[in-house]
Amino acid sequence: MLPALRARIDEIAASIQGKPQRPDQWHVTLEFLGQVPHERRHLLQAAADRVRRSPVTIEFDPVEHWRQPQVVCLVASRVPKALAALVTQLQAELAAAGIASEARPFRPRDACTQVRSAADSLLEPPLSWRADGFALVRSVTDPAGSRYEPLHWWNHAVDGGRESGDSGQFFGPPAGRAVE
Repeated sequence: MLPALRARIDEIAASIQGKPQRPDQWHVTLEFLGQVPHERRHLLQAAADRVRRSPVTIEFDPVEHWRQPQVVCLVASRVPKALAALVTQLQAELAAAGIASEARPFRPRDACTQVRSAADSLLEPPLSWRADGFALVRSVTDPAGSRYEPLHWWNHAVDGGRESGDSGQFFGPPAGRAVE
């Protein structure tokens, strides 16, 4: 499934003369936390440990151009029930740990390509993306640009539901784990 997903994203990028994101940077943000001091990371991990997880399939159908930061995003017009439950549980556990959630409503999206200009459109057929877990990630900015680095994984397919380390996608492309 990952090669098919990659082919669709490459096709979208080529049609708008965009630069596709690397697959290891694809992600759907479940909750944006901003800057969190290192000494509070254990609170984030403990909160995520308490979240009940199940695999999720997201169907991206519209493609939207965001002028700032000049990206094209795959967007899901409907939030799957399992994904909505995951986000709600995560927000509740973070709140119980004293960590504030974003005020805006959750909307699944993935920035798939960098481009200066493009028109919004619909994907026919919709692009399906299966996620088997999620991760706590950090954004790193350096002279080469910005990238996401997983700090801790929670994976449905691993005995006990958790796995640490590794690198991969965020809130999952199909063949791997999920994130953020």
